[in-house]
Amino acid sequence: MFQKTKLTDNEILSAVSYLEIQNVLALRAKLYPSKVVFTFLDDSGIETEKVTYGELFSSAFSIAQYLTENTEEGARVLLFYPQGLDFIAAFFGCLFAQRVAVPINLPNKRRIDKCVSVIKDCDAHDALLPERISDKLISAFDGEDSIASLNWHIAENIEKNLDHPIDNLLQKPFSNSIAFLQYTSGSTSNPKGVMVTHRNLTTNLEMMRDSWNLSNHTDMVFWQPHHHDMGLIMGQLLPVFLGNHTVLMSPNTVVRQPALWLKAISDYKATLSGGPNFIYDMAINRYSEKRMENIDLSCWQIAPNGADVVRATTLHRFSELYEKHGFRYETFMPCYGLAEATLFVTGGPTKVDPIIDVFDAELIEKQQIAIKSSDKEGVKPLVACGEPNWQIDLLIMNPETQLPCNHDEVGEIWVAGPNITNGYWNNAEATYETFVKYKYNGIEKIFLRTGDIGFIGQHKQIYICGRLKDLIISDGRNIHPEDIEYTISETLKKITPQSCAVFSYENIDRKSFTVAVVETDREIKRLLKDPNNGYKLSILTSVTEAHGIGLSDVIFIPPATLKKTTSGKVQRSVMKKLFLDGQLEKIN
Repeated sequence: MFQKTKLTDNEILSAVSYLEIQNVLALRAKLYPSKVVFTFLDDSGIETEKVTYGELFSSAFSIAQYLTENTEEGARVLLFYPQGLDFIAAFFGCLFAQRVAVPINLPNKRRIDKCVSVIKDCDAHDALLPERISDKLISAFDGEDSIASLNWHIAENIEKNLDHPIDNLLQKPFSNSIAFLQYTSGSTSNPKGVMVTHRNLTTNLEMMRDSWNLSNHTDMVFWQPHHHDMGLIMGQLLPVFLGNHTVLMSPNTVVRQPALWLKAISDYKATLSGGPNFIYDMAINRYSEKRMENIDLSCWQIAPNGADVVRATTLHRFSELYEKHGFRYETFMPCYGLAEATLFVTGGPTKVDPIIDVFDAELIEKQQIAIKSSDKEGVKPLVACGEPNWQIDLLIMNPETQLPCNHDEVGEIWVAGPNITNGYWNNAEATYETFVKYKYNGIEKIFLRTGDIGFIGQHKQIYICGRLKDLIISDGRNIHPEDIEYTISETLKKITPQSCAVFSYENIDRKSFTVAVVETDREIKRLLKDPNNGYKLSILTSVTEAHGIGLSDVIFIPPATLKKTTSGKVQRSVMKKLFLDGQLEKIN
């Protein structure tokens, strides 16, 4: 059969929007097999691994042939991998074999129960892992009878096969079959497996490419974990979709030394890199003039800030601090997304200054109306998180009446589009509650009820206020716990907003109380031994002054004991339950 051996840029754009992502990898391997697609840096920021498109395809297809012979069709395959390039080949191997990939956060003593619940929920019978962690990992599940039948497949035992029929893979358009399960332990719920189809994945990658004007020249640096939607889809699948080169780092490396992340951006002339708001805060708090010597950030064109509340103060502080190193304020791109929408919902336009507006806090809290204010007190600054792709429909709905809100009204964000997933694996009740049929402008569509509260501003961009289920109702006001947590972090200076959980509860007499649980570090834990440390009083005073609400109690807990989701979001409902059950590990 005669086929073209060289495609134009427009032909490649058409092809990658037509193919499933694993077959995009096959196309890239055919067109430029020797181009490096991923480079991995160790904890010192030194290159330890590289892989070309051709090598990645060969490894992935070898894994696929093994899985085809040794697992059942449609099987869920658990991927137990540390951060590195081996995971990517395993993930693509599952897709080539038409197995459902299930990325797993490697368990430790604190995560073992959550890991077991994921395995039970997806009813997996197969796990793929590298030999170097096999003994330790398998022994971690000793005594767990429910997973005794799990088949452990060691990656190094898979025979490499260099004979792969690439051309046959380029004739298969994307389908509605499930590509992988993205387990999300939301801040208000237990882990649920989001069923991401090939159609969801291809269209969402296309949305990011087109909305942000990305290309094969958009080289990237990413550090988010591969079991998280942003780390997997934006950090490891988007590069293959674009055909670019991406540098990967471990999240532990970047959290410990943010300067290494910025150095990688400079060294590899990356144009796109980012993460949740907290990583920018860490880069501010751990700034070192010496470590930033010779680092040039002028190549950085797009800095996504999402998966967390985007703070105006963070954007200003970071840009002011790193301006002398070439960073431009317009590089910031606040965005919004969630796993149930595959990943991307809003973000962009790029290369323009972020929009920050100041609103009347009382009107938002009491009347759920967003009106801009020029006052200096009683205001709430909010960062606009971009606009949706043209394929996405976004509504602001009254959560009680389930009718569209009027202009400037605050309500629940509902989203529809080809990126909205098929629901939760083996969880019909949660799927029915979250994915609802709604007729808008005479057309019935499936809308995702995000559970997030927000509104559309005058610039036609979305503003995110917080989570519906986390709202604290005090004296007729709807207060978002994220705002109180941020005030606490600003008061102590030594912690981040992800280090505290604020929630409310009612006693038997229906009297309401609001509690702050603060996770300490070693230094704060030591200072708390001084009865005159003043931390508790400072928090109580600051919260009252900033929000007009009195905290009933401030509880300090040891380091690494605050419950969080796989993406690092605080699980307030879990902390509330521990508090009410008397199971919080407190520092006296």
